[in-house]
Amino acid sequence: MRKLIPLFLLAAAGCEDPSHMHGEGAALFVASEGKLACFDANDGSQHPGEVQGVTGPVDLKVLPDGTAMVNLTGRNEVLVVDGETMLETARIASSAIGATRPVHSYLTPERNGRQYWIALNDGTSGKRESNSARFIDVKAGSATRFQAAGEVALGIGHHKAAFSTTKERVVISNIADCDDVLSVYDYSDPKSIKRLATASAAQLGWDGSSFPKTCDPTYQMGLPPAPHGCSTSSLTGKAFCNLTSSGGIVVVDIDADPPAFRVLATSGSGSGYTYTHPNGRWVYSLQEDPREGGMPAGAACQIGQLVVIDSMTETIAKQVPLFYKGPSCSESLRGTAAESANPGHIAIAGDKLFIVTSGGFMVANARVDQLLWLDIADPANPVQKPSLQVGVGTGHGTDALSRDGKHLFVNNSVDGSVTQVDTATATIVKTIKVTAQPKTIAIH
Repeated sequence: MRKLIPLFLLAAAGCEDPSHMHGEGAALFVASEGKLACFDANDGSQHPGEVQGVTGPVDLKVLPDGTAMVNLTGRNEVLVVDGETMLETARIASSAIGATRPVHSYLTPERNGRQYWIALNDGTSGKRESNSARFIDVKAGSATRFQAAGEVALGIGHHKAAFSTTKERVVISNIADCDDVLSVYDYSDPKSIKRLATASAAQLGWDGSSFPKTCDPTYQMGLPPAPHGCSTSSLTGKAFCNLTSSGGIVVVDIDADPPAFRVLATSGSGSGYTYTHPNGRWVYSLQEDPREGGMPAGAACQIGQLVVIDSMTETIAKQVPLFYKGPSCSESLRGTAAESANPGHIAIAGDKLFIVTSGGFMVANARVDQLLWLDIADPANPVQKPSLQVGVGTGHGTDALSRDGKHLFVNNSVDGSVTQVDTATATIVKTIKVTAQPKTIAIH
């Protein structure tokens, strides 16, 4: 039975009324501070009905049946909304063991008739007990759908995850931990999740011999490994996780018994988002150094690099410099609102790899308005093309790719708009005006 809580609802006529569904990606869900709304991506109109009480929304997703789900960091909840009626279905506590601040979310692969939403609780700074992963049943038709299925304590957050391609296993990263940098878990019984292996900073090479090799999450006496992005190769079954402080890429043999870890060196560092090409062989990882004014220093207009990993040979195949306005850009970003711009997120559609830019972490006046893209007709050798100018954003950049891959939607948090991009031609279709300061978006 659907649970409706009047305090958080307004009347709704439906976001996914069939009369509105006359084009791909027609339903554009937008979560901003305070509310979740839905727009027609074809004509930009807002559908009736908004869900209120949306505090600190992160990682909005839409399930195949049109159910919208989003982590609410400010309420320690996972919000579930019926996308057809825009009525609230449930609010699920992100933890039952005292963990707080659910940030990133993941949908597990559907396996053995089960599928879960994982809410990763980042907790309070330095407090291990406030970090966890809570598993929520999202399998359509399940008698316990949208109920918590289990939970496991984690190392000290922020967290990212990647999954086994054959087993109910997940590797979860802990950005501020020296004892538990990466851990592999078996969630085949979500009521009794088992930790199978852990990689500590010492095991990954932090031996205290120098400042960069001394693990200190406060960054006063040294640097923690700070993992921030993992992805699994569907070809080899290995997961690859980016250590942002050193730039190392950890190869995780997630299916081994016990799981094993080894590190590949790169010339960069920072950022961390990692994504696998659909063919399974090539894994792409973002770094924000080298960059203009960085350590090591890059060229003018450079905001980082794209690391290309060959999952078959487990080697770094290429490191491609990324320029804010495209490969011919030589203008200095120093002193501009885009000085702290960095590559934030990857989306792949056909033979193109798109990179949404982010403003610098905790840089309040950062402003970015460029969407980078690279030709990956040869997946091993990405070639950057002139960037597309989208709307203005700041902080963490977010986007959503339509299920058919034909359109990418880029969130413009400062402008209160969403830019629609035709992925086949790498051209801008239109800009859709949405709610003020949109934080996260999703397409159905």
